[in-house]
Amino acid sequence: MELRHLRYFVAVAEALNFSRAAARLHVTQPALSRQIRDLEAELGRRLLHRGANARTELTPEGKALLAGARELLAGADQLAAKVREGATRLRFGHYGVLWLDYFSPALRRFAQRHPKVKLCPIELTPRELAGALRRGEVDLALVGLTDAAQRREFSTRRVATYPALLALAATHPLAKRRKLRLAELRDAEWVTWDEREFPGRKQQLIEVCRAAGFRPRIALETDSMASLFVHVATTETVGHVIPMTRRMPHEGVVFAEIDPPSAFVSEMHVAWRRHEPRGVLIEELVGELAATPAKR
Repeated sequence: MELRHLRYFVAVAEALNFSRAAARLHVTQPALSRQIRDLEAELGRRLLHRGANARTELTPEGKALLAGARELLAGADQLAAKVREGATRLRFGHYGVLWLDYFSPALRRFAQRHPKVKLCPIELTPRELAGALRRGEVDLALVGLTDAAQRREFSTRRVATYPALLALAATHPLAKRRKLRLAELRDAEWVTWDEREFPGRKQQLIEVCRAAGFRPRIALETDSMASLFVHVATTETVGHVIPMTRRMPHEGVVFAEIDPPSAFVSEMHVAWRRHEPRGVLIEELVGELAATPAKR
């Protein structure tokens, strides 16, 4: 039994007239009659009875089928609407307005080419984003650093490379320096990012400092830029941040570049589920993100 048969049956049952039902369905009356006969033959029951003056009446079996058919068709229509909505909506997972601002030209270009596609930004932490992607709660996500397990599970692409900045208190002895070598900070205490919420960031700090000849003394792990700024501004700790952080309010905090910039370089990756039905659309958006010129 196909939905088409049920739609034809409901149209006749509601009009109680084959001619009017055929006109409503934009089919010929003989074609409509044939579909109804096929449905009756499949069910083995008479559903409609043609009376005098072309009036059609429902049999008891027809009345029973009508209520269920309406419910099934309403459910099918709701499902189709949900699928259509999903086909024109991309849920874009991210973890902060700085990255939305960074990629805003790419998002605008994509939106201009696809005016019927609704981009829905969803802000979570990097740890939460991976889970949301896995559960289908977002369609693609900016996940920061990726590990081998993520690259096996998802499709991924690097969309930005950026040198880290150092954040220091305005009263720090090195605050007037605009460039610092990591080796000059071997005796410093560091504020880094909570490994649970920002996987890979703390380990990256350890690795770049090891390459500079020392192991960093970590005083605090945080998942908040505001917390990092407060701690840096009120102590002599050093933080590491993305270049766009300069745009945020940072009273009492100054920034210094790392010399050379290649000594501490991080990456932003985007991830999406493999075999995604809208993969072509997602890959086009990812291509736009990857084409974003580096900004500070």
